[in-house]
Amino acid sequence: MIDRSAVVTRSWIGGDGGYDIQKEEDQRRGIQRIDWDVDHEIVRAQPFFSYVAHDAVARAGHGIRFVDLVRDWSVFLREGYDTFGECWGWGTPVHGWSSTPSRDLIVHVLGISPDLPGFERVRIAPRPGPLGEVAGVAPTPYGLVEVEISGEQAVVSSPVPVHFVDPTGRSHRVAAGKHRVPMRRAQTLTERTPGNPCA
Repeated sequence: MIDRSAVVTRSWIGGDGGYDIQKEEDQRRGIQRIDWDVDHEIVRAQPFFSYVAHDAVARAGHGIRFVDLVRDWSVFLREGYDTFGECWGWGTPVHGWSSTPSRDLIVHVLGISPDLPGFERVRIAPRPGPLGEVAGVAPTPYGLVEVEISGEQAVVSSPVPVHFVDPTGRSHRVAAGKHRVPMRRAQTLTERTPGNPCA
């Protein structure tokens, strides 16, 4: 899914970035043709379903790639639009359900997720990849969790206890409050964090 040479853009009504009149007519008649090499190519998830593919990338231990993956949405920044489009190359220009980057930047790049049910403890497992600095906030039932990463240091402010896991897998547990936490960066493209299916 992350090998760009094997990924193609398709739908039952479109091809490489546009509508296809013949495919649209076939679709109306209930005909769906596979027009890609199923042995060597994989169809790219549309923006609204990409979060599922991105969760698989995280489970495979490739969290360092998220910054590049969410940059794919920059194709929608054209013709005066600053919104997320419906599909890759076709559809309407404004679709809230296509906002995978908004979710991925919080869940995967900043790494904020519940460590216990209901966010009684928060897990922060950042994967900033090539970003030297990144910051963000995520809401929980107890208040906002704030994470700011600069170089090899993270500043965490949380209303609940924190389980912090850096990109190398090193783990820290700290109480609720504001803390500076050292953060080593992974030296390889594959990052595996035992015990967290989303980091």
